[in-house]
Amino acid sequence: MILGYRPEKWSPLDSIVVAKLQAYDAAGNMNQELLRADLALRFGPGVLPTLMPDPSGRAATPFDQKGWAQVAPMLSESSAAAGLEAFLPGAGEATGSNCWALAPSRTASGKPILVGDPHLPVRNPSIWYEIGLEGGPYKLVGFSFAGIPGIVIGHNAKIAWSFTYAYTDTQDLFVERQDPTDPRRYEYKGSFEAATVIRETIKVKGRADPDIVDVVTTRHGPIVTSTLKGQTAALALAWTALQPGRVLDFVLETARAQRWSDFHAAAADFVGATVSACYADADGHIGYQLTGRLPQRPGDGTMPVPGWTGEYDWTGLLPADANPWAVDPPAGIIENSNDRPVSDPDAVAYVGEWDPGFRAALIAQRLAATAKADIASTRTIQTDFTSLPVERFKGAIAQAVTTAPAAVRAQDVVREWSGNLAADLAAPAIYEAWLVHMCERVFKDKLGDPLYREYVASARVTFALYQLLARPNDPWFADIGDAGTHGRDAIAGRALEDAVKDLSGRLGRDPTAWRWGDIHTITFPHPLAIGPLALLLNIGPFNRPGDGYSVNNEAYALIDPFKVTTHPSERMIVDLSDLDASLSVTPEGESGQPGSKFWGDQTKLWAAGDYKPMRFSADRLGRLEGTLVFRPR
Repeated sequence: MILGYRPEKWSPLDSIVVAKLQAYDAAGNMNQELLRADLALRFGPGVLPTLMPDPSGRAATPFDQKGWAQVAPMLSESSAAAGLEAFLPGAGEATGSNCWALAPSRTASGKPILVGDPHLPVRNPSIWYEIGLEGGPYKLVGFSFAGIPGIVIGHNAKIAWSFTYAYTDTQDLFVERQDPTDPRRYEYKGSFEAATVIRETIKVKGRADPDIVDVVTTRHGPIVTSTLKGQTAALALAWTALQPGRVLDFVLETARAQRWSDFHAAAADFVGATVSACYADADGHIGYQLTGRLPQRPGDGTMPVPGWTGEYDWTGLLPADANPWAVDPPAGIIENSNDRPVSDPDAVAYVGEWDPGFRAALIAQRLAATAKADIASTRTIQTDFTSLPVERFKGAIAQAVTTAPAAVRAQDVVREWSGNLAADLAAPAIYEAWLVHMCERVFKDKLGDPLYREYVASARVTFALYQLLARPNDPWFADIGDAGTHGRDAIAGRALEDAVKDLSGRLGRDPTAWRWGDIHTITFPHPLAIGPLALLLNIGPFNRPGDGYSVNNEAYALIDPFKVTTHPSERMIVDLSDLDASLSVTPEGESGQPGSKFWGDQTKLWAAGDYKPMRFSADRLGRLEGTLVFRPR
């Protein structure tokens, strides 16, 4: 009513669209390829191992120099223009997640424990709603998206599962050569062939005439140049999500699964995105499964390639069984936090935009030190705000060269700091502000503002800095505007001075009064919260500890610090010894309707690192507000 339109009736096609939008949410390869190309055009491809380092610590995966030489003259520097992000808040932003499963040998009960907390962009209403689904062959509880006819993450009576995004390479950009006499024909192996053109009619509220968009598709995929700011080359996108698949079948097959073999078989139907699945069952088994089909490509997929030669064409999708998986490892632990699941550079799924692995390393440390895990110890790990990179960055602050009195005082605060990113401390605010300004000092003047913004948006800039700190005299530690300022410690000192000035403007001139949580806040903004409506429709703000490398992930954008942009979108702990003892929580609540008593009713629990019961047995649910029954027509 507020928007002045009547929604159409929901159809099965809409559910498929929801699944495709989630695949888009998980896909970042296209932007990564564009960024690599832009950096290579500006500095040469030799800069990529430094600015986009591989998480393994090895040199970056070598790319096809022949292909790059062919396409580089045709490309111009570009960035992703406003696309779905303009009307779908959070779409396409960087995301994360944790999940782990503990074997009976690792738990106090002698039964597995399954844990998951997907990290997704902040949204209101919540992307998840929690349901208990019972009927026919289905009895399960867990979390679903609006429009999906089943549960995406959760458990039934026999198995439990959760997912993290797997940053495999599911997208490739092909540079196409157009026919100079007919722009809808493209060269392929020495001759020109017609592209497919689909005319889309888009009705826009308030306009008498619809928008007409012609979608041009070559044999490699749709031409996406119109969505890229500054790009002149015709770029076609090959993407696994554009291939036919049965994602909704996967949801229903997983819900019915009773054992690992059922779950493993269901994973074969998942196409589009790729996710790492953590699995546990009541029979005592745990497992890992990389879910989602990967492209069978002759190249490495890291840079745009020629489309006209045919040399780089996909030959289909790899079989699902090619994906890495594991069952009942000897250590009794399955864990994934968006990190690479294989170590062999020649293995399927090695290539990708994998997480550096700080969260995974910390979780592994905590689990290794927990002989007999239970719900209480699991909660402690899942809500841990420790950030492993702090130690190296803190050392760089301690060694920074500065004579500015305020910066020296801030340096002393950091030197005496334990590294705890608590919301009520001053040192984390100094540390995080220094990190923002250190990235600017090291990279921004060399890249320039537009490319720096693209770099910050599409790459793990802080990880590149983390690696650079080990080389104190690296040429990147220089100030282009001041030849006398060079070296890691000198640049770190300037960044500390910048940080103190920044914090003084935000929090006042007294450093003893600074608090990390006063600037690191989370607000759940409603899309309709315009002007005074924000007071009614938004939830928050809440002061937050931690950062983007914490297990309890509370990331912010370097380009617009320090508000939280990514968070644990739900938390779940499944106890296979007693399913009714399981726990869950969402950041906002079950309802997306402002004014409902179930809207925002879980936010304080979530913010405090607390949970509510995740009941499975009908007789343990307590008083029911009502029952929703679905009947076929």
